[in-house]
Amino acid sequence: MHSSIVSLFTSNAGSDITKKLDALNLDSDILARQKTCLRNLFVVGKEDHRNAPKCLFATYILLALSIIMVSIIGFKFLAALSFGSMRAPEDHDKFVICQIPCYTEGEESMRKTLDSIAKLKYDDKRKLIFVICDGNIVGSGNDRPTPRIVLDILGADANMDPEPLSFLSLGEGAKQHNMGKVYSGLYECAGHVVPYIVVVKVGKPTERSRPGNRGKRDTQMVLMRFLNKVHFDSPMNPLELEIYHQIKNVIGVNPTFYEYLFMVDADTVVDTLSLNRLISAMVHDKKVLGVCGETSLANSKQSIITMMQVYEYYISHHLAKAFESLFGSVTCLPGCFTMYRLRTPDTHKPLFVSNAVIDDYSENRVDTLHMKNLLHLGEDRYLTTLLLKHFPMYKTQFVRDAKAFTVAPDEWKVLLSQRRRWINSTIHNLGELVFLDRLCGFCCFSMRFVVFIDLISTIIQPVTVAYIVYLLVLVIGEGQAVPTWSIIMLAAVYGLQALVFLFRRKWDMIGWMVFYLLATPVFSFLLPLYSFWKMDDFSWGATRIVLGEAGKKMIVHDEGKFDPRAIPLKSWSEYENELWDKESNHSIGSWVPPSKQKNEGYAESRTASLYGRETYYDPQPRSYSPAPSQYQMQMQMGMQPMHPPPGYQSGRNTPVGGGYTSSPLRPMSEMGLQQPTPSRPVTNYLDMPIPSTRSPDDGDFFGGSLGGPSDAELEKAVQEILQGADLNTITKKNVRQRLEGTFGVDLTARKAIINNAIDRAILSQS
Repeated sequence: MHSSIVSLFTSNAGSDITKKLDALNLDSDILARQKTCLRNLFVVGKEDHRNAPKCLFATYILLALSIIMVSIIGFKFLAALSFGSMRAPEDHDKFVICQIPCYTEGEESMRKTLDSIAKLKYDDKRKLIFVICDGNIVGSGNDRPTPRIVLDILGADANMDPEPLSFLSLGEGAKQHNMGKVYSGLYECAGHVVPYIVVVKVGKPTERSRPGNRGKRDTQMVLMRFLNKVHFDSPMNPLELEIYHQIKNVIGVNPTFYEYLFMVDADTVVDTLSLNRLISAMVHDKKVLGVCGETSLANSKQSIITMMQVYEYYISHHLAKAFESLFGSVTCLPGCFTMYRLRTPDTHKPLFVSNAVIDDYSENRVDTLHMKNLLHLGEDRYLTTLLLKHFPMYKTQFVRDAKAFTVAPDEWKVLLSQRRRWINSTIHNLGELVFLDRLCGFCCFSMRFVVFIDLISTIIQPVTVAYIVYLLVLVIGEGQAVPTWSIIMLAAVYGLQALVFLFRRKWDMIGWMVFYLLATPVFSFLLPLYSFWKMDDFSWGATRIVLGEAGKKMIVHDEGKFDPRAIPLKSWSEYENELWDKESNHSIGSWVPPSKQKNEGYAESRTASLYGRETYYDPQPRSYSPAPSQYQMQMQMGMQPMHPPPGYQSGRNTPVGGGYTSSPLRPMSEMGLQQPTPSRPVTNYLDMPIPSTRSPDDGDFFGGSLGGPSDAELEKAVQEILQGADLNTITKKNVRQRLEGTFGVDLTARKAIINNAIDRAILSQS
């Protein structure tokens, strides 16, 4: 040992001499040998902290989280194990609106969707096809605008051009004022004759770029607002009044009869039994607010992009949605294939059309990143979130046997756009659900906890993939020991998924699973990272390319201010009275205001006759009609009617006397819709006999003091006129004119008395 080092130890005993040792004036080789000597003399070893809590903490945290996630997947697996054959559902008599929003779809996809709805194994007279065209847009590859394609498929008259009517829309400034046209008629397909309504949003005359287009959420709001106003009997805008008129007076079904709303996208084909299966779930459990079925790919083999999505679609329904359905809280009811309950069947409490849901979903001021992702990118999912938020005591469910087929993106650019919207809207909607404290369950066994885990797993997806790659590098590249627990858990995750389709004997899913595993870096790494990076990009992307706009940037102009007074509002009763006053446009045998007619106790769905105050449905027997129309006779003989022609439609300018048969406004009772004979005397809704008294203003002044006929003479004369008249063609105005000719006096002032006499005469004959 060098003497200088020895002196250093003796003179500085008990203190740190590291710096002094390095400062000694010694050759570097000598100093290095001296340090080696010191190590050999005094170093026992280095303390090993690898098994200390501070080092094992991260490992155990990962292990705990992995165990929780694998456990959830295990529970999802158990939830998916619902075996049994697919039984045919019972036939139901509920009234259903089948809503189909469309934008730039082509003729082929639209025809498939409309045909699948028409061919549903369900009473044609109790379903209504309701198509809403979001603007007068020409899609890429189309030779005409989408609304024209829809009307051509339905067989509408190309020369028919209804009047554009104003309605409230979603948009900035003056764009809240929108206009639309309403068409109605019958669509015949494969022996089915189904009524339809088509609403075309055409925009104001001043709109030049994409006139009428306001987005899918606004398209949904057209029908949601209408049904909300029907339920509460609120004042309606002109478009809604026209829709009400077309449904009630042309198609012949009171809008209050409809209990369910069936939403289908324009590129989705529905299985023939699916509608009955969804309604069965609603009927068997009154607490079910919304249901969805399984959506599969119609173009699974079109490209490698679609092949990667087949297994994902299958497992997301049979694993995730089946598990959430156990809790009664399916967090995403897809807009392409979902049914909603409009109101409770017993108390008629509004559900889907409640003011709370309508107000939140129609939020027009979207000024935060969170709200933009909720309302602009994932409106379908947010609608489910609102239902769970406002009706925590009701359920959303998944019906495994109800099936539909949709068209998935077959190009990378389109898939990227779609998944960016899906992933971002998922994160923001799960963030909303985490704060709902009334979801099913408690603590770690609650739907709220599962939603939190789903939120975390969605956010850390890219990190998870990177961690798996890191483990593979350690094992393969550096030859370290295989992480047994990691391998076991990965095998459990995918093994349980595989058992789901193996138990169901879906052998083809083995191949689709291989495609999905190979695409894991795409779905779990690239797409989430891209979505996070583009979270503040609110363009829809290139899901469908609009003709003439590819590659062009839209310049947003100042849309001006919106004046709510520009859209007039009027209640249906006021509007109906206006139509009633135009007697020259109505035949007696067609429609009569509810306040002036009886209620037949129409058994529309065992409850609809009790819903609302205006549930008049035209009587079936029509014994007062001297000769049935050709349509009636053909229906009674079991023949397909020669008239009306398929696709007959009615628009705003159709005369009120125009319709499906010789009495055009006659409802679908003439289409074979059987109605029960009333079991009680003819009464109105409140079981009060229709009064035979006249208006107090009339008094007896005209009863004879001026030489005019008495009330009894008028009553008798009305009965004689109606006994020999064709009630399909004669109007009340005609009756009054004939009475004036008979008695030789002007009876205009006694109009109310004559109208009441006509009502009583008709009811006495029916």
